[in-house]
Formats: sequence, structure tokens, C-alpha cells
Amino acid sequence: MRVRKRSVLCAILLVAGIPLVSASPATAQDVVVVTSSIQEAIDAAGPGDTIVVPPGRYHESVRIAKSGITVRGSRGSILDASGFAVGIRAAAGPGGPGCPPPTLRDITIDGLRIENAGFTGVLLRGVDGFTVKDGAYATNEEYAIFPICSRNGLIEGNHVDGSDDAAIYVGNSHQVVIKHNHARNSTVGIEIENSTHLVIRANTTIANTSGIVSFVLPGLAVPVTEDVLIERNTVMRNNRPNPVAPSEDVVGLIPAGTGILTVGADRVTVRDNQVVGNNSGGIAVIALPLTNPDPRVDPVPDNNQVISNVTLTNGRHPDRLRSPYPGADLIYDRTGTGNCFADNVFATSVPPGLQLLYSCR
Repeated sequence: MRVRKRSVLCAILLVAGIPLVSASPATAQDVVVVTSSIQEAIDAAGPGDTIVVPPGRYHESVRIAKSGITVRGSRGSILDASGFAVGIRAAAGPGGPGCPPPTLRDITIDGLRIENAGFTGVLLRGVDGFTVKDGAYATNEEYAIFPICSRNGLIEGNHVDGSDDAAIYVGNSHQVVIKHNHARNSTVGIEIENSTHLVIRANTTIANTSGIVSFVLPGLAVPVTEDVLIERNTVMRNNRPNPVAPSEDVVGLIPAGTGILTVGADRVTVRDNQVVGNNSGGIAVIALPLTNPDPRVDPVPDNNQVISNVTLTNGRHPDRLRSPYPGADLIYDRTGTGNCFADNVFATSVPPGLQLLYSCR
């Protein structure tokens, strides 16, 4: 199954639509080409190998249990996970509460289309060093890309359509960059939960219930959400009705028509975003609206900055079931300390005069 001769490898990659990259013999690694199932190819691979998935539909659920694996799709390669909970799972240790130590390293999922998973298209758990890029995800029931208890990650250039929780979710994780993704028709486009040192840059979220959410919840392994940069994103018309009942899940509390929402998080910088046409609100900074039984968790936002955003025509038809606030371009519930607003282009705010009352200067 392994392909070692470069002449044969070049022919296979050209047929699969994968660009060729020259490598010296000292750095060249093996390529395993899928001939029957993706799982068989992964099982045949060693650390550092690349699994090439030729065009075709592969009906399976795939597990990666070794480090240094790259799964690279080509035009027309589809992992159909219908009937399975997860499309691709790279997980260290058993599931359950808490976070395992990261024991998997350097996992890459590149250029594959994943559809119809009952839970999530990609699940990463306990991975140090991961990349999920240039993929397409459709009708995965809860999530499309779901790293938890992981670190040093990149999520880039993916297109996600249709998940009833979050298109891209990062939880209990550290040092993750999320950039140049397109998320639509999901409950949340990009969701950050109990994680630190994240960058959310130059993404497009449109036609979701909410565009971008960062929040902290009690009872999780990481007790804070802090040091998050949300910049240069386009967040437009996220007015999809929330399919989750308010009593079922915290996501069910998110008002339909929310642009960028930060809940109880600290040191979040929201800057240079375009936030337009979201019916409940453009950019909001609020405290956790739940009972907090966890003494490790501070439920109020501190030291957040909302700077130089264009946030207009938001809040015109707020979700009265879920939002206690009048609709506005900028919303702040006045909790916490050190939160400030400056140089934003906006028309309405809650409270009125928000940018004067809580200036960053």
C-alpha cells in the first residue's frame, strides 16, 4: 500500500489533483494512497506520513491514534459520515469529563469534504499541534470542527454550512488561530469556550444565529476564557432562528441576530471588524447570565476592548425571547472592570453614550 518511488508518486498525485512539492531525500516522507478506505490507509501509515484521499465518496468514520499524520483530500473526495457520530476522530485517551494530557502531536486534516456526521465532522482531543484547513463541511449535526483539550492549533480556510450547535468550536484549549474560514447556516459560526490565547481573524460568518461567541462556563477543566483577539472579521445578517430551546443548553440562550458576543471572558480585544445587519445586536459584552456554582470561575467580563469596528444597522428586530436588552449596535451590561469602547462607527448603543461613558482613552 505504501508508495515510495517518486515517479509512481508523482503520477498518483497528479491524478488526485494534489500539487507536487519537491523534497530532498533527507526530508521526504512516505505517502499512503487510499485504495479502499481512509481508515485502512491510516492504519498502514507511520508517523510523518501523508494519506492522500483520491476523488470518491468514502462512507466511514475514521480514527487517528498516532502522531504525525496528515490526511489530505483532493477535488471530489468526500467522507460521508452518515450513520456515525464523528467523521474523523483524533483523540488521546478515553472520553469523559476533564482533559487528558496531550499525547497526540502534529495532526493535519487538509482539503477534505466531510458530511452528515451525527455529532461532528472533525473531533480533536488531547492534541498538541493540529491543523484543519481548506476543507468543506456540510450538514454535520452538532459541529463541523471541534477541538477540545488541545493546543497549538490552526483552523484555516474552511467552508462550513449547517450545524445546529457551532460550525467551528474550540473548548478547553490554548494557543489556537482561527482564520479565513467561512461559516454559515449554523447556530454559532465560531464559538470559543473556556480557552486562552486565541486569535479569530479575517473570517466570514453569515446567516448563523450568532456570528462569533466567546464565553466562560462553570464546571469545565479550564476555568477561564481570556486573551482572545477577534479582528478583521465580517459578521453579517446572523439572523437564523435559534433551533435550541433556552432550557436545553447554554447555546439556546443566545439571541437570534447576534453579531459578536463575549460573555464573562477577560482580556478580549474586538477590533477592526465589520458587523452589519444582525437583528438583536452588533457587538455585546456581558456577564454570564447563569447561576455560577464554580468558585474558580469569575462570571463577569474584565479588561475587554472594543475598538475601531464598523457596526451598523444592528438591533432592529431583537429576539425578545432570549435578549433582555434593547437592540443596538453596541451593548454593554456595565459589569466587570476595565472594559472600554473607542473609535467604533455605530449608530445605537446600550447604554446610550456608551463610547463616552466607557472610553478607552
